[in-house]
Amino acid sequence: MTNMTATEDDTRPLLEKARAAMSGLAETEAALSSVGERLREARASGQREDDVPERALTAVLAGQPVPDVGDQLGAIRQHNETARATVEALTSLQALLHARWRDTHTQQADRALSVLRTELSALLTQVRPVLTQLGGVTDAEAAISVGRTDEWQEACNLAGRYAEIRAAQVTLVSAALHPADQPQASIRVAPESRRLVADYGHVRNADLHYPELGTGDANRRADQLSETRIIEGRVVFSSHVDRPVTVRPWVSGDVLEDLRFILRDGVQAWLPTVAELTGARDEHEQRVQADARAEAERRPGDDDPQPFLRAGRKMPPPPAALLDRLAREELGDPA
Repeated sequence: MTNMTATEDDTRPLLEKARAAMSGLAETEAALSSVGERLREARASGQREDDVPERALTAVLAGQPVPDVGDQLGAIRQHNETARATVEALTSLQALLHARWRDTHTQQADRALSVLRTELSALLTQVRPVLTQLGGVTDAEAAISVGRTDEWQEACNLAGRYAEIRAAQVTLVSAALHPADQPQASIRVAPESRRLVADYGHVRNADLHYPELGTGDANRRADQLSETRIIEGRVVFSSHVDRPVTVRPWVSGDVLEDLRFILRDGVQAWLPTVAELTGARDEHEQRVQADARAEAERRPGDDDPQPFLRAGRKMPPPPAALLDRLAREELGDPA
């Protein structure tokens, strides 16, 4: 199989180009399609036994000899038994093919993502000078007024290409991390994968540019929560007060503005491997946990209305005067 790169004249959708880099995937999907069609045919080929008496009744009422219903029933039952055996065998074959399909996406997703990474690098090289020429132009009317309609159109086309790259990235990550249990015609994107890529798959070190980046489904910082506790060694957040979550600057809803952001100085556009993506999430969550743990274990200050000693803190030694008084009460006054 020949894999085309971003520099070749290839008009296929990006997702199709990327998935073509997975060895054996096309053959597996073709086999799944063929087996699925054979399954539908086998399931529809069954014949009804209760039709035999009705057909015999029609024949004898028409003056014909009584048909050999036993031979007819035997033939139908043999046919149906063969159909059932065919369905069972094809179902087992389909399961094996689908397992191979899932394994291919899980084990070779990085090959497909590498194709997208090449596309992204080429696109950023193209779009950088275009956005520089546009300057602060953010809509078609402004582009017309400053005589930059061609640049605006090119920027919009490149933004559409960028959106296609990110959509293909989400689909591939979802197929690798949340493969479908049953064969299906298209890859369904899991919400968890969509959030994962949006949070950690667009820019490197995302939390440096967006400190409000949250962990898991909570999508909130620890200091936005009303209380932190440690249960069995793990920081647990309570969510009595939820604050609104702002939009990440690289997935703002305006693809052109997203491109402007990732091309800023100090921002690194990123299209990571699956391991790099999940690793970035895990590292961030560990930092959030560590910060929250430090806050939960912080020694109360003078402004704490109800200071108390945290677990593991040692009480300060009692004053000498208190020890002397307790000794006199227990032992009596030596005088």
